[in-house]
Parts: sequence; structure tokens; C-alpha cells
Amino acid sequence: MKVNIGCGNKKIDGFIGVDKFLCDGADIICNIEKEELPFQDDTVEYILLDNVIEHITDIPKLFIELTRIAKDGCLIKIITPHYSSHTSWNDPTHFHHLSYFSFDYFARKEVSHYIRSVIEIKEKKLSFSGGAFGLIGRFFFKISPVFYEKKLSFLFRASTVTVVLKIKKAID
Repeated sequence: MKVNIGCGNKKIDGFIGVDKFLCDGADIICNIEKEELPFQDDTVEYILLDNVIEHITDIPKLFIELTRIAKDGCLIKIITPHYSSHTSWNDPTHFHHLSYFSFDYFARKEVSHYIRSVIEIKEKKLSFSGGAFGLIGRFFFKISPVFYEKKLSFLFRASTVTVVLKIKKAID
């Protein structure tokens, strides 16, 4: 089973669309901040959150719920505006402004008890807009992602962070 959480009007073939609002892409209406997702434990093999996580007030609580429904080995793809992007700040419904490194926290074994699973980062990507500033940003980011985020991110703004996480249910 594949689930698109916060699907909005984007219906994706092969995915069950979940949103808190009645919209074109939603097969299930569920406010994930106030109620559990209507799926059995260990049943979902792929979860997509496309421009959703920045709207969630309690990200660790969300991860507990996602890992509850996820099968061992489930992939979770998250796409979110980078904190330096204007789109991160233009939407007043955004609670979080996330970085390239934000999800590294959940991949640390010493916090696995916090979300009741181990999460492995399978893929991580920072995207930039086009033009000269995008090229310069990409150049500095390739040299050092840490230096880019600490010193240059608001000069050469990124657009989105994409991360693919893999759930490991058993905690060693």
C-alpha cells in the first residue's frame, strides 16, 4: 500500500490520498494532528509527504504515527521548502522552516526510542532555482553543505529539500 499524506488536489495513481480537507486528491479525510491515520499497524510500504511536513506542529509525533503504519523497510519521501526559500516564509500556515540537515536528527540511533523506530536516510537532495545565484549556491553547497547552510544560504537561496527515509522497525 502507498499513501500520499496531505495530497491536496494531486491524485497520484497507485496511492491512497489522505488530506484533512475535502479535495480532489483525497480518498480519506483525516487530520493527522488530531487523529490516528486509518491504517492498520505495519501495512504501508511507501509514504509521500509533498509540501506537508512544514504544516505539522509536532513532527516527532507525526513520525511516531508514520512508523506505526509503516512496514519494516517502508520508504518515506518528504519534500519541503528549504528554510532559505521565500516559499518557506510566504505561507503563514508553515510552522517549521527546515534545512538539509533537519532529518538527520531522526536517523541518530540514540533518539530511536523517541520515535519508536530506526530511520535510515536513503537519499537527500537540496534543489536550487535557476540562474546565476542558483548556480553559485549549488557550487558552494557541493563544496560544503555545512558551510553553505551556516554562511551562504540566505545569499544563494535553495528552493526545496527532498529526503527519502527507510524505516527499520526493530531497535537493536
